Amino acid sequence: MKTIETKIVYNRAGFIKRKTTFLTLFLFLNMLFVSTINAQTYTGDIHFKNQTDLNKAFSAGGILEHISDIKGTLFIGDKTNGSDITTITALSKVKTISEDLYIISNLKLKSLKGLEALVKVANIEVSANICLENLEGLNNLKTVEEYFRIAHNSALLSFKGLTNLQTVGEFEVFLNSKLNNFEGLEQLTTITTNLTIDDNAELLSIAALQIKSVGDVLKISGNQKLKTLQGLEKITTIKTLVINDNNSLSTLQGLEHLKSINNGALIRGNDALKNLDGLQNLKTLGAYLDIWSNNSLASLDALQNITKIGGELHIADNKALTTLDGLELLKSVGSLSIRNNLKLNNYCAITKLYNITANNADDSKIDFEIKYNNYNPSLEDLQTKKCTKN
Repeated sequence: MKTIETKIVYNRAGFIKRKTTFLTLFLFLNMLFVSTINAQTYTGDIHFKNQTDLNKAFSAGGILEHISDIKGTLFIGDKTNGSDITTITALSKVKTISEDLYIISNLKLKSLKGLEALVKVANIEVSANICLENLEGLNNLKTVEEYFRIAHNSALLSFKGLTNLQTVGEFEVFLNSKLNNFEGLEQLTTITTNLTIDDNAELLSIAALQIKSVGDVLKISGNQKLKTLQGLEKITTIKTLVINDNNSLSTLQGLEHLKSINNGALIRGNDALKNLDGLQNLKTLGAYLDIWSNNSLASLDALQNITKIGGELHIADNKALTTLDGLELLKSVGSLSIRNNLKLNNYCAITKLYNITANNADDSKIDFEIKYNNYNPSLEDLQTKKCTKN
């Protein structure tokens, strides 16, 4: 009896052991299978300097074969020598990049096709890709959380390919020597910090823009063929406005709905600017208004609704300006500096200005400067309405 029981116990023990082994093997294989299927995230930074390495990494058996999410930075290009990369279609499964995407100095890259799955990235820079004509491939990108820089792409003509981009932290577009327009950015509505458009020699229009808000600085500078600011009509408030050295800009049309500038505005060195039309709804500036070296500027009439400038009103080196008409409603400034306007002889628009505050503790020493103009009235002259040259 004992022998039989021992045998039975042995058999049961053997059965249990074999079952346990089988279950362990099954669970291991199952976990391996699940791990393989779910191994879609790569953690770390990746840098591809040539086509061979890029293709190998994403090919069958490559370390990035199944990757859809990169927790780190992806760098495509070679800043030092320029890369030979001609296509990035191997990246077709990548949906998110948690940190930065750099596409820099790819001397033969003509297209960004391969990035169609990408919907979100923290930062992106596309620069010094001398054959890149558009941004096709980024068609599903909706959000760039921090900055998006597009620079030194000498063949880039437009932004075709960014048709779903809606929100960018900071957007910089500069030194793209053939960029003609902003076509492709029609869905972009929100810039949470700065919008910078600088030194794009062939830029004619930004009218494709539908931006509703710029959180901090709007800077448009050195675009020699840009004639208007149409495309910015939906912006109502910003912190800082900088419009300088756009030699074909004859008007500020496009800023018609701008009502307040929390910090200040610099309008400088726009040689063709004849008036400030576009600013007619602007009422207040928190810090300063600087109108400087606009050689054709003859009228300030568009400033007709400004009532307060928290800091300095600086009007200087505007060769064609003869009058301050347009500033009649201005009642308060922090300080006043008007100089080197060689034809300026009429200040009657600012005789109602009643609060030019002191720049120091001694209220008798007012921060007030009018000099080197055709006529240079004193503060007392303005207060007694001796506002024009006899």
